[in-house]
Amino acid sequence: MPTERRGAVTRRLAAFAGVVLVLAGGGTGCATVPTSGPRLAQVDKSKDTLSEPYVRIIAEPPKQGASPDDIVKGFQAAMASFDDAELRMAKQYLTPGAAQRWNPRRQTRVYEGKIEPDRTQDLEHATRTTVTLKGTKVATIDSEGRYTPATGALVEPFTLVKVGAEWRIDIPPDARLLSSDDVRRAYRRVDLYYPPAIPATGLVADRVWVPIEPSRGVPETRVRRLLAGPTSSIASAVRSAFPAGTDLNRITVEGDTVVVDFTSQVDTVSTDRLDALKAQLVWTLGDLVTGRTVEIRVNGSGSGVRFRPADYHAYDPNVLSSSPQAYYMQGGRLLQYKEKGAGTPVPGAAGEQAGKFTEPAVLTQYPVSVAALVNGDGVYVAPMTPGSAWQRWIAGRNMSPPSWDRYGAVWSAEKVSAHESRVWTAIGGQPRRVEISEELSYGRIIKLRVSRDGARVAAILDDGLGTSVRVGTILRLGEQVRIDDVRTLIDSRDDQQIEDIAWQDATDLLVLSKVKSGQELTPWSVMEGRTDPDAGPIKLDSKIESIAAAPDHVIAAADEGQVISYSTDKQAWNQLAKDGATNPVYPLG
Repeated sequence: MPTERRGAVTRRLAAFAGVVLVLAGGGTGCATVPTSGPRLAQVDKSKDTLSEPYVRIIAEPPKQGASPDDIVKGFQAAMASFDDAELRMAKQYLTPGAAQRWNPRRQTRVYEGKIEPDRTQDLEHATRTTVTLKGTKVATIDSEGRYTPATGALVEPFTLVKVGAEWRIDIPPDARLLSSDDVRRAYRRVDLYYPPAIPATGLVADRVWVPIEPSRGVPETRVRRLLAGPTSSIASAVRSAFPAGTDLNRITVEGDTVVVDFTSQVDTVSTDRLDALKAQLVWTLGDLVTGRTVEIRVNGSGSGVRFRPADYHAYDPNVLSSSPQAYYMQGGRLLQYKEKGAGTPVPGAAGEQAGKFTEPAVLTQYPVSVAALVNGDGVYVAPMTPGSAWQRWIAGRNMSPPSWDRYGAVWSAEKVSAHESRVWTAIGGQPRRVEISEELSYGRIIKLRVSRDGARVAAILDDGLGTSVRVGTILRLGEQVRIDDVRTLIDSRDDQQIEDIAWQDATDLLVLSKVKSGQELTPWSVMEGRTDPDAGPIKLDSKIESIAAAPDHVIAAADEGQVISYSTDKQAWNQLAKDGATNPVYPLG
C-alpha cells in the first residue's frame, strides 16, 4: 500500500493506546489494516470520486494494566472512531457510572494539545488521580454540524479511579474531544442547499461539518445530512423540496449515471417542486456528480427520473456568472468596465447625470437598475434605460450605501441617533421597515450588505466601543421582513477599525480593516469565521478606500484615483482604471 510521509497526524496517533488506522473506500466496506503500527495511506485521486477512500480509526478496548495516561490516550482515540456510532468502545475506558452520565453528542470540542499526567504521585498505592489535557481551543461543532471557531487556553482534567485493579475515567468531559487532526481526517465540510421559503429559482447554502460514517461513505453521508434538514441558523428562511419523511436507500453508479434511490415519500413531490428537489440534490453532491447523469429512483423500481447537473446552474446561490461585469465611477458617472479601452457610461441617470449620486449598487436582473444615495435624503433607483430619472425608494437623511438581492429588493440602514439604527428594504419603490433585534439596532450601522441569494445580511456596526461585523438571517413572512439569528462574526478591538465589507459568494465575506500595521483584507466565512487563518490577509500594495467582490473576483478603489483587481493565482494587483476612478461595483451584494 502506498503511504504518505508521516506528519503531525501520524506522530500523534502513533502514541495512542488502543487504536488502529485503516484506509476505507467511501461506502465500499473494504478496509486494510496496517501490519506495522498506525500509519496513514495516501488517497488515490485517480479513483472514482464516489468511492474515494479515506483514513479512519478503529478503536480498541483498554489494555490490561494500562497507566492512567494510556487510558486517557485510548479514550481520546476511541472518541475519534466513527465506526463505533454508539461510542461503546470509548465507554469501556469509563467507570460504569461515568459511562451512563457521559453525553458526547451535545457538542464536539476541537483542540490542539497534549496530556500531562501527574508525575509526582505514587500510582502504585493511589486509588484516584488526575490526567490533564492542556493546549489551545480551536473550535466547537454542535449537534447540527455548525462549526464555530474558539480561542483561548484549553485545560481539560480527567479524573481516574481504580475499578478493581484497572484505572478508569470517572469524570470525563461532557463533550466529544477531537484534535484538529482528527477533524481533518474524519470530517468533511459540506455545503447543503435548500430552496428559499418564498417561491424563487435559486438555492441557499447551509454549511456543516459532518463525520464520514464508514458504512456509508462520502456521497451517502452528504445526502443523508441534506435530508435531515437545515441548521437552525437558516431553517426559518428555507424550505426543502424533499417531502417530509423521505429517506435514502442507496447510491450506486451505473456507467456514467449516479443512481440515487429514495423511499416512496419522494414520489409525492409536487410537479412545481421537482426541479428544486433535483437542484438540491446535485448542488449538495457537487463535484461528486460533475460530468455525469443523475437518476432518481424510488425503492429500486425500474428506471427513474434522469437529468444532468449542468441543467441546474440557474439555481446557483451566488447568482452571478463566472465572468461578472464590473462597474466603477469616474467623473461623477457610473461606467461599465471594458477590457480594452475606456469604460462606457451606463444608460440612464447613473451614466448621464454627473455628480448627482454616490455609493452606487447595480441590479442586473430585470429591470436592470442602479441604486444610490442621492441628495442626502435617501436611497434612489434609476433604470438603466436612456433618459431615465432617479426615483426615491427609501427616505432618510443618514442612510448606509445600498445593496441589492436577487429578488430585486434594495437594502439600506438608517442612522437614527448615535445609539440607534433602523434597517429598510424596498421593492418597486415600496419601502418596508425590517424588524431587527438589539444586536443590530443598538449602535450605528456603517455598512449593510445583503447576500446575493437574499438569505443573509452582514453589517459593520459601531456601538461606541469599536467596530464589529454582525451577520443575520433574513426571514420573510408575507408583508413582514425580519432579521433573525444575529451573531457577531468579528468582535470589536481597540487596535482594529473595520472599514468595508463585501460578499464574495453566498457564504463568504471580504473584510477590509485598518490595523496598527496599515490595512488588512481578509476572507471570512459567515458560518465558520476566518476561512484560512494560516494563509493570512490578502497582500495590499496601496491604501484601499473600498472593495467589491464576486466569486473568484476582488476589485478595490485605491489611492490616487485607481480601481484595481486582485489575481488569486498570481497574488498580485492589476490596474483596471485610473484618472479618478472610484467606487468599484459588482452586481448585487
